[in-house]
Amino acid sequence: LDSLPHVTDVYRRDLDVKRYNVPFLLYPYVSLYTTRGCPAQCTFCLWPQTLSGHPWRKRSTNDVAREMAKAKEYWPGVKEFFFDDDTFNIQKARTVELCSKLKPLNLTWSCTSRVTTDYETLKAMKDAGCRLLIVGYESGDQQILKNIKKGATIERARQFTKDCHKLGLVVHGDFILGLPGETRETIRNTIDFAKELDVETIQVSVAHAYPGTELYDYAMKSGFMVADTKMVDEGGHQMAHIQYPGLPADEIMESVHRFYDEYYFRPKAVYRILRKAAFDGGERKRLYKEAKSFLKLRASRNKWVKEKREKENSATAPEPVKA
Repeated sequence: LDSLPHVTDVYRRDLDVKRYNVPFLLYPYVSLYTTRGCPAQCTFCLWPQTLSGHPWRKRSTNDVAREMAKAKEYWPGVKEFFFDDDTFNIQKARTVELCSKLKPLNLTWSCTSRVTTDYETLKAMKDAGCRLLIVGYESGDQQILKNIKKGATIERARQFTKDCHKLGLVVHGDFILGLPGETRETIRNTIDFAKELDVETIQVSVAHAYPGTELYDYAMKSGFMVADTKMVDEGGHQMAHIQYPGLPADEIMESVHRFYDEYYFRPKAVYRILRKAAFDGGERKRLYKEAKSFLKLRASRNKWVKEKREKENSATAPEPVKA
């Protein structure tokens, strides 16, 4: 991969980085890759199964460090660099080596991570300027993690999160509802697990069975796909299109909002949000914009749930008895 041109040169030529924003990253930010592919076997994941592949290819740590030094020179006002690799720190030796070369640059950066990352690696990352990790917890139910071939355990996720808290690493946790084996009970387990972990921010998605993935083959073969439902709405937002016996798609969708409500309306979470907003005008503006966007999305999804249930009720209603 070292033979490829540095993407930061393309960014500098063609992009205004201030036009782009991700809520959990510092603004403005710049994203780039240091590897391609992911050896993990998660059944739901679109990227390695249809795009980047499972074979893991890496840039040399020297090449990455050269580009980061250049990026720092190009954008002195950028607050954060984001390594958007499928799994940035999947190989300990390379991660530690790269961190030793990033540390002298005095950068603030973030990346993706698996919960299998150990304390020593996390500490090397923190010492080298890492601020935030995006972590796919997916579920709080061990059987579901096994079903999707996550290659992780609930206990390991707990320890990883404790290590991050101890080191002062911010965690953005990703969770998915509607994976194989999902029930009302497992949804409850996942919500409770997320609150126990108490990471800074979360994203809750509905399971999507993309063509070309193992999850798609499973859902089609088992008859769990909802035939009349699109994968996304007009705005590009996810719609639940998988359901299971005793757990219809509309209930999975409703559970996403319940998840957010229970997580963010806890006193601890509210305090954390207000504390940041109180001393940061930019954070207040971002919070207002995000809240407005989320409430609009919520209203749209609630409308979908209502219409779906009305349609199902009318289809199952008995014919009126003629006099």
